[in-house]
Formats: sequence, structure tokens, C-alpha cells
Amino acid sequence: MTTRLATALVGAACAALFVAGTPAAGTTASVGAPAAAQRSAEGSVLIQDVTIDVRHGQPVAAYIVRPAGQQRPSSEAGVLWLHWLGQIRSDRTEFLGEAVSLAGRGVVSVLPQGEFPWAVAPSGNRSDVGKVTRQVRAFHAALRRLEAIPEVDSSRLAIVGHDYGAMFGALLADRSPEVSTLVLDAPDATWGNWFSTYWLGYQGAQRRHYASLFARLNPVRHTAELGHHVLFQWAGQDIYVTEHTRDAYAASSPHAKVLLYPDADHQLTDAAAADRDAFLAAQLHLR
Repeated sequence: MTTRLATALVGAACAALFVAGTPAAGTTASVGAPAAAQRSAEGSVLIQDVTIDVRHGQPVAAYIVRPAGQQRPSSEAGVLWLHWLGQIRSDRTEFLGEAVSLAGRGVVSVLPQGEFPWAVAPSGNRSDVGKVTRQVRAFHAALRRLEAIPEVDSSRLAIVGHDYGAMFGALLADRSPEVSTLVLDAPDATWGNWFSTYWLGYQGAQRRHYASLFARLNPVRHTAELGHHVLFQWAGQDIYVTEHTRDAYAASSPHAKVLLYPDADHQLTDAAAADRDAFLAAQLHLR
């Protein structure tokens, strides 16, 4: 099932989840369309709209997607999906169709909503370092929620991220030894670059000073630990991510798998989704 088809399935079969484009809080929906039934022994996929508590932070809205029906303890792989900041589906729905598709192959997914910089803009000072740290903490709470689901096998955990989601995913995976697989789609190498370029307009010494504040948190320094269990997906027509950024990640993570889509823009394509799912299937031993 392609990402586009799976997303259409969610839109058609789970309309009860959405009111004027916004998920209805506390809602649970079961996907029972034929395309989903072919991928689940029980013939359906369960989508839950939940709120995840964060220690010393604001609660996080998230979807949990899993095969419907009773599953054996520790029988399913787990994937945490971290969305991008983009033109369409710039929220926790970005990977929802993909999570539905993979549920039939034995995947339980958690898809949390990001806050910084999705809803809260950078301030241009040291407080932004704290915002990055708090967002990592919030996503870590979502990862713990995934691990706590009884049917999830804690030895088969993956993080998938796109754009800012990929940058946070790199930090989270590096400090979470339970994560065995990492997929990063079109991340920047540093926080200071995108914040300065697209939010703050910093140049020269001001830009360099601001970038230095994030020195220990830059994602490019946090992707080598998993070696060949990391997949980078890059777009050849990406106006946000340069070849220099790709080279920086190649130097920091020489054993990672790298895929370049020459005709794709920063949003990437269904071909990237298919390759991403194939990588997850191999790494997580999906059925």
C-alpha cells in the first residue's frame, strides 16, 4: 500500500476521528476497509487519539496505531514517527497512513505532535536551547509510552523522523539505547542554520554566536551510534538541505545506509516511503 493510498484509507474509514480537520480528543476508531483487512489478521487497525503526560512539561497529543484484536505480549515491533514542518500534513498526521499500512505487518506506532518550532517560534537567544531540550523530553515521553504497550517487543524499536522531526529523532535515538533502528529524512545538520535562515535572519557574528549555543545538541553529532542500522533519505531538488549538509552526515555516520532521490523535493515521495518501509521491515524483522 502506498503512502497516498493508506492516507486516503484513513481519511475515508476514520472520518469519525476528525472534526473540521482536527482530531476529536479521546476518540478511538477502527479501520475495517478491505485494503486494511488484507494486512491484519483481525481485519482491522485500531487508531487511538491519546494524551501523553510529560514530566515537568505540557502533555503531548499523539496517535497510537496498532493491529486490532488481542496480540501476544512482545509480539509486535514499535515505531515512533516524528513529523516535519512543511506545507501539508505539518503535524502528527504526516505518517499516519504509513503507520496504518505497517500495522498489518506487526507494527505498533506512536505519532506525537511536536510543539517547538511547530507552534512556538525560536526566540533567537539561549532559551531556544532549552526549548529543544524540552521537545526532546516530550518525544522521549512518547517513546516510553510506546515501550509500555504490552505487545511491543522492546528489542525491536525504531524512530522515523522527517525535517525537524528527523533532527529531534537523532538526539532521541542517541540517548535511548533501547532504540535499534533510525530513519532520518532530510534533516539539517545544526539547529542554528535553519533557525537563523528561516526564522531570525541572523548573519555574521550574530549568526555564529547563536549557532554556538547548540554545539552539544547538533543532530549531526548524534547519528553514528547505530551504525548500519541508520537510513538517511535525501532529496536531490531540496532547497532547504544542501549537499554540504549531506556530506556532513556522511562524514559523521559512515556506516549508515544512504538513499538519494534525484527528482524529489524536501517533501520526498512515495518511492521514499516504500524504501523506508522496506528498511524498517528488514531491520525490525516484520512479517
